[in-house]
Amino acid sequence: MFARIVFTFFFLTGVTHALVRNVPAEFETVQEAILACGDGDTVLVADGHYVENIDFRGRNIVVASHYLLDEDVAHIHNTILDGSEPEYPDSGSVVRIINGEDSTTALIGFTITGGTGTKFRDQDDNLFYVEGGGIIIENSYPLIAFNVIVNNQATRTTPGATSSGGGGIRYGYCAPRIHNNIILSNSGRYGGGVVGFFADGDIRNNVVAENSGGNAYGGGGLWFGGAGHTNTVINNTIVGNESIQSGGGIRLYAGTLSGHGNILWGNHANSGSQQVGGNSSNIHLDYCCVEGGLNGTDNISNYPLFTAQNLYLESMSTCIDAGSPDPQWNDSDTTRNDIGCYGGPGAGVFPEFGAPRIAVSMSQIEFSFEDRTRYRPLTNLGTVVLNIDSVLFLMGTSIELAATPDLLMPFVSDTITLIGPSIGSPHLVELDTLLVYHDDVSQNSPILIPLLIPADLATDEQDVLPRDFTIYPAYPNPFNPTSTISFALPSEQLVSLKITDIQGREVVNLLNTKLSAGEHSVEWNASTFASGTYFATLRAGKWQAQTKLTLLK
Repeated sequence: MFARIVFTFFFLTGVTHALVRNVPAEFETVQEAILACGDGDTVLVADGHYVENIDFRGRNIVVASHYLLDEDVAHIHNTILDGSEPEYPDSGSVVRIINGEDSTTALIGFTITGGTGTKFRDQDDNLFYVEGGGIIIENSYPLIAFNVIVNNQATRTTPGATSSGGGGIRYGYCAPRIHNNIILSNSGRYGGGVVGFFADGDIRNNVVAENSGGNAYGGGGLWFGGAGHTNTVINNTIVGNESIQSGGGIRLYAGTLSGHGNILWGNHANSGSQQVGGNSSNIHLDYCCVEGGLNGTDNISNYPLFTAQNLYLESMSTCIDAGSPDPQWNDSDTTRNDIGCYGGPGAGVFPEFGAPRIAVSMSQIEFSFEDRTRYRPLTNLGTVVLNIDSVLFLMGTSIELAATPDLLMPFVSDTITLIGPSIGSPHLVELDTLLVYHDDVSQNSPILIPLLIPADLATDEQDVLPRDFTIYPAYPNPFNPTSTISFALPSEQLVSLKITDIQGREVVNLLNTKLSAGEHSVEWNASTFASGTYFATLRAGKWQAQTKLTLLK
């Protein structure tokens, strides 16, 4: 495998003076071990959580977890460089490689997290930027391989800084190799995942997923700028990234972009191109799978057929054997290159990553008798299968749940289908809430979707006024912080509406007045009340009724 090649290169080169510095056995921190190194040495870091921001300080060395020794991907998750407590706020990158380190320099086998970027003066325009939340590389040529670069950000606009970008990685004025990394859930004002500036990066066999930002210059996943420079992207899976401006997946701001064998799917931009944005004449991507299509040799636009975990491809995927036909890019089993991060001779194995992300509108569904059927799309925007545990009605009305999905694979949509009651329903108003239970831990479960059959549609043309006193279930319910209590009067009445707590104590008097016959509604704003169960009691003449409300904060 690739890691074994790296190990062989750095440990069996015949450089007899090279030393291995062990952390924490010999040095308490990674930075202390780096400072003890000379060129050609290796810092070998045991599993652990290291809260520090490290700087290679011009040393041409390898810094690696024990993944380098045995290729066990568990070491990647278990060896954490956490840059959330920098000594100086303006030096918040987790890793800095900014002093001319050469191509023998490498960072291998870590989880890199908690970074907030470094403020520095750019050597081209002489302006200050905050960049490289996870890793910042300047005038250096390292290998960055087999890392999980997650939950870093370069979004600060500190005094004197023009902008910020490269939430996961920023490299400039150099030619790094960024191979076999998971670049996940980072954010930047441009280049949420990666920024390459006046550089010639070699980016291959990476997962670039669920990064966000792009409000400054675009690029949710990758952003490249710098006239006269070429960045190469080969066999990457670039999915689920989000940008305010053009280029949800990739934004080519300047220079040239070339490569092949990439999957670009499920990326989103609020404006401009969703998957790949920039000057199309300088974008040369072939044998790729791109949602919505992309000009280039043998590019396809079929859904890749991801599996439930780690974005592997199903055996029937059209991305199988659809990458570059050049034999030098054949997969390790000698078959033609597969499109995506698992294709090509340098592909490796990743630790498990990602999570489901449910996307569903929580706006009200309103029925009519002209069109009784209603649809509510559900989408999984995550990199892992989304399970829909159940879909239920809170109250139970005459609305029918006709169809609902059980699970959604990554970047797949399906539909909940509901059918309303036929004309002549005995109820004047149908109020209910659809409960969607799911396994996306980043959002509340269940998701509450209000349902409504308006009063003027829930009765026939001859039934204009209510025939009976009626109080309807509060809507929405549960609620936060407002809910509406609706009721019907068959004749003019003196009406009172009070809210009591579960012990029967009055907490607010919402209404005490004479009302005409017909339908009425009163809103209760409970923003100043504690979560819990309450009761709305309606009195109209000698008639009295009650409905329960649940306040959830």
